[in-house]
Amino acid sequence: MFNKKALSVKKGVEKEFEFDMFACTQNLEDDKTKLKVGQPRMVYNFISADGTLKTGYGFKTLAMPVSTEDIRNDVIIPIKGNEVRALWKLKWYDEGADKNNYYLFYFNDLQQLCYDNIFNTRISTFFIPTNYTATPYATYYRKDSQDALLLSGEGGNLMVVTGSYRETSDNAPNIISCCSHYGKLFAITAKARGSLIYNENPDVLIWEDEKTKDLDFGDPRGDLNKIISFNDYLYLFRDFGITKVSEYGKDDLFEISHLYQADSYINPNTIAETGDKIYFLEGSKINVFNGSSIKTVELDCLNLLKGCDNRYAYGECFDGKYYLACRGNFNDGQLIGCEGYGFKNNMLLILDTLTGHVDIMRGVDINKLLALTNRYKSKLVACFYNQNKGKIGELTTDGELFGKNQKGSWESGKTDFGYSGKLKRVKSFNIKSQTDCKVTFISEKQTKSFIVKGKDSVQKVKANVLGNQFTVKIECEQNENVYISNFVLTVSCG
Repeated sequence: MFNKKALSVKKGVEKEFEFDMFACTQNLEDDKTKLKVGQPRMVYNFISADGTLKTGYGFKTLAMPVSTEDIRNDVIIPIKGNEVRALWKLKWYDEGADKNNYYLFYFNDLQQLCYDNIFNTRISTFFIPTNYTATPYATYYRKDSQDALLLSGEGGNLMVVTGSYRETSDNAPNIISCCSHYGKLFAITAKARGSLIYNENPDVLIWEDEKTKDLDFGDPRGDLNKIISFNDYLYLFRDFGITKVSEYGKDDLFEISHLYQADSYINPNTIAETGDKIYFLEGSKINVFNGSSIKTVELDCLNLLKGCDNRYAYGECFDGKYYLACRGNFNDGQLIGCEGYGFKNNMLLILDTLTGHVDIMRGVDINKLLALTNRYKSKLVACFYNQNKGKIGELTTDGELFGKNQKGSWESGKTDFGYSGKLKRVKSFNIKSQTDCKVTFISEKQTKSFIVKGKDSVQKVKANVLGNQFTVKIECEQNENVYISNFVLTVSCG
């Protein structure tokens, strides 16, 4: 890591400029010419948190151990069907064996609910046939003091799935989101999106209309999309706001507090909890909610999302980071990964919730994300659209997307190196790159590219590029050895 300063070589004639800002989040908000020397305008498919450019994120076929006694030996989880449309997880305590089982569920194009006990020997994936004609709504639910998966949707009845049984209800409505709170079942249903329904019987399978009541919300915040029990209150995430519901005693007395009215649509699939905070995407900005107030995470790179259709965006929190699969407009004429095939999402944004640092994986069309967490071996997994729709992948840091290398790119803003209006020459540059990379200088007078062969030491390359304002790019094909640092330009003026 370098100090942010220009080192004089020949006073008034030559200067060295250290590009030491690799760790800075890319800035698409400001004009290109207002960025500091070395500040990135755009970075993708690199990990840059420590001030160097390292191998970026990737995905490979999901594999998990078949025993908790040997968690180092991963075995690929087989997939049924040709398309994985949704992912869920379930932790279930087996009283007879006195151990927790960890299940991975997915819904496929054969209308099957498939599942795998990820720490057991897998011969084949188990499945439950369903009548759902589309991907069902899914939410988590407490059944007999155990976690359960609650499914409902078009063509099929409401289904409760645990680690030991499944049950269905003929009369319960399609439930989008629900939770038990103070002995009542609170739910949002597909047919009454403007109301919060609550039932005196917390068992969702015993649906009694005569014991069901509702709270209507006719204010401008719109339909209810997700209910979360958080800090002893119920929070309703709506199209354009957040509402808190507090219950007092047993007389159905509720206090309703409208905590937040949004300027743009809150995407319910991007709502994700981590610790005492909830992250979500509102329009083209990321917000964080702590139970009482909303704070927008200031990220200049989110200009990428403006004007894009992000109805398919999906968010998940895992290991101190907020992962957002979304669609961005890079506006550079490049076709990276999925961008050459048609896509719904084309990027994965990784926000470190502690430091605020952002990395971007470009070229991946993610459908759903899932934090597959347990005490033995946790992973972030995903299913995909289009060419990878038949796969479940696990996040990696090898820069590959199912065996295919992805191109990494770092691009600066325009800079005149502090000599406005004067002709300058980039005479040479120093760089340390352990893998082959390409360095490009773009000015109003000429564009020059240089291929730098990988070497574990600093190299000096003659450049001889003329111009007034310069844009600098560093690109390379990803592999596990990417490590770029010590990038210094020698510039002469006059």
